[in-house]
Amino acid sequence: METIFATLTDNQRVETLNNLYQKGLSTPKEQLAFSADKLVYLKPFISRLINADGITGDLNSRIMTRNVIDELLQDILEEIEATSVIQTSKDSAKIASEYGLQLITNKFPEEAYYTRVA
Repeated sequence: METIFATLTDNQRVETLNNLYQKGLSTPKEQLAFSADKLVYLKPFISRLINADGITGDLNSRIMTRNVIDELLQDILEEIEATSVIQTSKDSAKIASEYGLQLITNKFPEEAYYTRVA
C-alpha cells in the first residue's frame, strides 16, 4: 500500500480526505463503512488542511502531515474492507470508491494502461 500512497500528490491526499469526510457526513452513522469516530477526528484536520490551502510548512512538517494522512487513509480503507466482508456482498474496492478512495483502490486507472509495442 505504501507504493500507492507514494504516488499521491499532496493535493490528492487532501482531496481524498475531504471527499471521504463529505461522504461520511452524508451517510447515516449506522450505514458508515468505517468508524464514525474517524469523522470526529477528520473534521478539524480537514479544516486545517483546506484553510492552509493544502499541506504546508517546512519539509519535516509536510512529511509528518503526509504520514498522518496516509495512516488515516490506510486505517479507513482497512475498516471499509473489513465491513464489506462482514456486512455486505459488495466488493470492498467499490465501497471504498463510493467514499472517494478510488485513487488508492484503483492501482491501475484506465488512463495508466500501457500500450503494446509491436
